[in-house]
Amino acid sequence: MKKDSIEEYLKISESKAVDVLLWLLKNRDQQNRVYTTLDTIASECEVTKVTVNRVFQRLYKKEFLTKIRNGQYKLNKI
Repeated sequence: MKKDSIEEYLKISESKAVDVLLWLLKNRDQQNRVYTTLDTIASECEVTKVTVNRVFQRLYKKEFLTKIRNGQYKLNKI
């Protein structure tokens, strides 16, 4: 089985939220921090900024994501 087969499976789910989640996981550093803007994620995932914001709000609520400051986020529980 290919190393990235789970990622490929998730991509075919046609869920915009999954695209955003995968982007965050791919673009985190060794401390699980992500340096970006909602606009950048929206553009690279080909979704709207509203969609990215909705995903972020859900991640904040479940404490999977913490906003450190504008443009800097920390992924938790990974």
